[in-house]
Amino acid sequence: MQQDNQYLIDILHAAQRILEYTANASLHSFYEDVQLQDKVVRRLLTIGKAAQRISAATRQEMNIAVWSKTEKMKERLLQNDPVIDVDQVWLIVQSEMPVLVDTINAIVVPDAFDSSLCAQFSA
Repeated sequence: MQQDNQYLIDILHAAQRILEYTANASLHSFYEDVQLQDKVVRRLLTIGKAAQRISAATRQEMNIAVWSKTEKMKERLLQNDPVIDVDQVWLIVQSEMPVLVDTINAIVVPDAFDSSLCAQFSA
């Protein structure tokens, strides 16, 4: 569970950053700001990679609908096409990131946090 907590914290930090980046954005401004899109997509890919490393036991503790979507983030973003679907990214940000943050906040054990392990996913 210690290692899972680290991955969950990495996911949490990435999701929180996404929400911070997009707090004052609209769909229109998101379309126009390629740098914002890049920052958000990078964090979404980080979330997907960390999610794949979580143990089966921890996955069972989490909301199954949230988890299956999170674990397949890369596939959902690319959808077998090398071009990222900006509408899909915006939908994920608006509808799934708040739920993901709430879900992880409910199960993560803050005392187990080891900042030396966090750097691998949160740059």
